[in-house]
Amino acid sequence: MFEADLVKQATSLNAPPKGKLPEWGKRVYFENFVVELVPAGKRTFNVRLAETLATISFGPDEGASSLAGDRLRRYERRAYEYIVVPPDFPLRGESDSAPEVLSFVLRFEQMKSDIAAALDVRQDILQPRVIIGGPKPFTTELAQQIRRHMLTDAVSNDYLRSLCFVLIVEMMRLPPEQRSTGRGVKLNDAVLRSVLSFVDANLDANLSIETLAGLSGVLTHQFVRAFKRKVGEPPHQYVMARRIDAARTLLRTTEHPIAEIAYATGFSSQSHMTTTFRRELGLTPAQMRSETGGQPSSQAATGA
Repeated sequence: MFEADLVKQATSLNAPPKGKLPEWGKRVYFENFVVELVPAGKRTFNVRLAETLATISFGPDEGASSLAGDRLRRYERRAYEYIVVPPDFPLRGESDSAPEVLSFVLRFEQMKSDIAAALDVRQDILQPRVIIGGPKPFTTELAQQIRRHMLTDAVSNDYLRSLCFVLIVEMMRLPPEQRSTGRGVKLNDAVLRSVLSFVDANLDANLSIETLAGLSGVLTHQFVRAFKRKVGEPPHQYVMARRIDAARTLLRTTEHPIAEIAYATGFSSQSHMTTTFRRELGLTPAQMRSETGGQPSSQAATGA
């Protein structure tokens, strides 16, 4: 039994996300990745890592996670299903009885050439994106072998590293329709929800259609069509609506300067936000702040 079994496997869901995973189980460090065997138990998680994260579960799981926005939604995960998420991706959720999980934190760029060679694909195809796969017999057997090896008292790090690298490679393996271009033609619902979550957590970043399509692993034109069909509006309209909603919330609930709010929610400037608000809402940010009874500082109220 791990010493971590005695530690509550929890991070605050309401605090800012942590930049590293709590050490819940037996963890082994290698040059370009870390592997951890996380014990079963009640778990909450709220992280946003600078590196690629890959996990594979040893049993079925259900709980709630922020797959779209701040609201927690129910999820179900099959035994030996694996998930890979790119750097800076928000992960937040909870489970009352989470199974054992094998977790990898990867320095993807440092491993990219070796992974591409093992998969016999071009390096440019291996871009950071959400991958959801399994269960598969080979990845299941690899995970079981790694678990057995990590539970022994004497760990052969060379052998463990080899097993882990092969499993990482298999989790990075793209389906047949993506192997020539790195992109598929179907937008999985779970991946879509993850993309929506990424949008909400990165409103100040470059959220171009190409960026979001690359994150999903779907060809750009197919991504746009599927997104509009599933969400009800094109990606660029959805992103702008989320930015407007976030800016309205900050205008109502904070005294931050309007220019600061503009940059924080992804507008290129205060004038860009003002023009967008006037076009979409019929009033400026300063007028909205005044009408909603906000108490802006004199600095916040100027120049809008």
